[in-house]
Amino acid sequence: MQFNWTERSEVEWRDFFSRVPRTNVLQSAPFARATRICDQKQTRHAVIEIDGKAIGMMSIQEIKLGPVHVIDLYRGPLWFTEDPPLEWLADFAVAFNKAFPRRPFRRRRWMPEWKDDGKAREVIRKAGFRAKQLSFETVWLDLTLPEQDIRANLDRKWRGSLGKAERENLELIQDWTGSTGKAFLQQYSVDKAIKKYHGRSPRFIAAELALALRSREAVFLWACQDKVPVAGILILMHGNSATYRIGWTTDEGRKANAHNVMLWEAVKILKLRGIKAFDLGGVEPHGAEGLTAFKAGMGGERFKLPGIFS
Repeated sequence: MQFNWTERSEVEWRDFFSRVPRTNVLQSAPFARATRICDQKQTRHAVIEIDGKAIGMMSIQEIKLGPVHVIDLYRGPLWFTEDPPLEWLADFAVAFNKAFPRRPFRRRRWMPEWKDDGKAREVIRKAGFRAKQLSFETVWLDLTLPEQDIRANLDRKWRGSLGKAERENLELIQDWTGSTGKAFLQQYSVDKAIKKYHGRSPRFIAAELALALRSREAVFLWACQDKVPVAGILILMHGNSATYRIGWTTDEGRKANAHNVMLWEAVKILKLRGIKAFDLGGVEPHGAEGLTAFKAGMGGERFKLPGIFS
């Protein structure tokens, strides 16, 4: 297995990205832009090859300051097939360790985009990596299913809350231009400060949006009650997939189950855009049980990654 670091145009990388059945926001161009602006990390792209044939891709973020070298590979690599063999992950771990061997003043952080079945962690350790953090878990929704099937797969309680929200006659507003972005991020900042949850800073999200909005790969959804905003979500699209990036709500929005109706509206929007998979974002079964139950209630696949390695 080899890494081809040849520089390519944005059009070429978009073509590679479109070959991945299920992408994630941390491997996207907007994320790379935001890490450069906010974290001063440069992004490098590589095509992964076996005997000259491209089988996958990855984007790493890094900083070099004298002897200090920081390398981040989050939720990668991405493969051009839905069911890559475990041997590919093992070979990748060996090749990645060879390309960036452990040494003084080098910090490596790798979160493999691979379903955690126990075997993945073992082959990664054998390649010379050390487990650093507990696994990450998200929920993926299959948007290739018919709309009626997706609704039927909703948890009974979730579906009931959606029906109640639909009867509230909330006004849903879509913004594809970013004209409401500043107000949205202000609401998000207030919500984040009050509830003290982890999440990317408004500045980081704004840096992502500058690129995503330009290519119509971002949409704000607002829920309003009597013309007053009560909740909002931001959806980012990347390749064949999309991510529920951030959201906020008020007491009125929570009572009206606004997030249920906004996410259901997002499902319909994304299906019309030809998006095949919807990443509902990270869940914490042992730290944010309510959030986990809400996202899992959409009937998607619980997807647990092996963790972060160094």
